[in-house]
Amino acid sequence: MASIKNALLKAPSTFLIVRRFRGKINIQKPRKPHFERQLLIDLTKPYFGPPKYTLPDVVLCDKATTEHKKEIDNPFERILAKECLDWFNTSKMVVFLHLNSISMEDKTPIFAALRKNKMHLRTYGKKIVKMATTGTRYEAVNCLFNSHQNIIFGQPESADKMFKILKKAPQLVVMAGIIEDRLMSKNELVEFSKLPNIDMARSQLCGVLQSAASCLVGQLNQSQQTLVSHLEKHVEIKNSET
Repeated sequence: MASIKNALLKAPSTFLIVRRFRGKINIQKPRKPHFERQLLIDLTKPYFGPPKYTLPDVVLCDKATTEHKKEIDNPFERILAKECLDWFNTSKMVVFLHLNSISMEDKTPIFAALRKNKMHLRTYGKKIVKMATTGTRYEAVNCLFNSHQNIIFGQPESADKMFKILKKAPQLVVMAGIIEDRLMSKNELVEFSKLPNIDMARSQLCGVLQSAASCLVGQLNQSQQTLVSHLEKHVEIKNSET
């Protein structure tokens, strides 16, 4: 029998044996934890301030506790502001856009089409535009900026092409624009885009002036021609009597 026991494999005995706690746990009056556990409970105990309805109105006023943040001079922002001011000074047409949600896949063809027609789409923030236009003649456009806005820089003769391109992207909404140092609304920009170009306007002006000149010459020659016709008629009558 002893040889059979030695031949069989023995199960290893565990060092930790789990036993059920026989005593009943007192839920109403639990036993106090040991020192380390009580220390951890005290450290992790959340702290809640007094309710707001118990505080006076002076404490609840946020304006009294606001702190003005100190602005940091950023050289990169100054470079962007100088670039933005250069675009304002060199472009005779500046159009401000409101940008709705649009993906880059839809925005890239619009950017390329504007670039092809010698117009440039730029994005600047409110702070950059304020730095660029403060103290200049363009300072009135700061009220159009609440966050990052899109701006189109170009020439006035490209206004008609710009509206045709923007029809393909309804997410870009025209708010206002500057044409020849004059601030215009969207309706005024649409009317301006429908005007003919400078060459056609010059030809129409020349036609009007030429028609007025020819009408004046005709009116001046009419009395002379009438007088000549009367004299010829009088000569014919005299010749017929003789």
